[in-house]
Amino acid sequence: MLTILLRIVASALVIALACPSLARAQSTETPPQLTPEQQAAVQAAIIKASQNPVGNIAIIPFQFNNNYGVGPYSRYQFNLNVQPVVPLMLSTNWTLIARTIIPVLDNPSNAPPSVCASAYGCGSTFGISDIQEQLFFAPKTKPNELIWGAGPYFQFPTASPGVLGTGKWSAGPAAVALVMPGPWVMGVLLTQLRSFAGKAANAPVNSGAIQPFINYNLKGQWAISTSPIMSVNFNAPGNQKWSIPLGGGVTKTFKLGDQPMQLGIFYYTYVERPITTPQNFLRVNWSLLFPVKRGFDLQEIIKEATK
Repeated sequence: MLTILLRIVASALVIALACPSLARAQSTETPPQLTPEQQAAVQAAIIKASQNPVGNIAIIPFQFNNNYGVGPYSRYQFNLNVQPVVPLMLSTNWTLIARTIIPVLDNPSNAPPSVCASAYGCGSTFGISDIQEQLFFAPKTKPNELIWGAGPYFQFPTASPGVLGTGKWSAGPAAVALVMPGPWVMGVLLTQLRSFAGKAANAPVNSGAIQPFINYNLKGQWAISTSPIMSVNFNAPGNQKWSIPLGGGVTKTFKLGDQPMQLGIFYYTYVERPITTPQNFLRVNWSLLFPVKRGFDLQEIIKEATK
């Protein structure tokens, strides 16, 4: 399993360095003639852009989720989400943000402990789950205005082995709205999916998610954050519909050489959940940041910093 994970991470890094839309040629370097105050303003703007789902910054996050208490026997599940976010400038006034979610799962067995203790054992199932694609069309906004974006949301039956996915083609809308006053970045992301094709024997998909997010940026490029994903399965019975976590964590933005990146750690526990959802989870985020020159208005940032 470790070998496969390393290959996935290495492949994503190669894409980040090779793809023109993500390469360093697209990044915003802080000019040496800037004053320390202006340099700090640029770094703060990059951090806030990274917290904006429709910001002008390309990001490759690796989200390592350690899920505890999954299934009827409260077992451990590992989930790596590779989530590249790429902004594409359609015009001076509109940006298309493409967010791909590639989930890698190591799913525990649902066999009873007596079976797991036998000579046969009960190993986990490792593979890729259904890949998702979120597209947001976002207009250019002025400072201190409401920022928003909306577009289609797709889920593809890419799971291998198939038991790790839905076996269905699904689609729906996605929308996000946020404000960024002072050190705050606050908003909400809404998504909804319904299946329209796929394996007839598999259950239909009819799900939604509400993800409020709050970031408070501290000095030293630290941030306190919470972004619980509250999901609902409309087809599930009674008290098995909702998954509601509570928690949060901290993030540090820094550079390794010339490459901006972030490292964060978060802990969440579920106050409402179906049996297939973990009781709690520990998440470690590692993200590579690539500010985009065309959309990242350096002069406007400097102007705001010198007021």
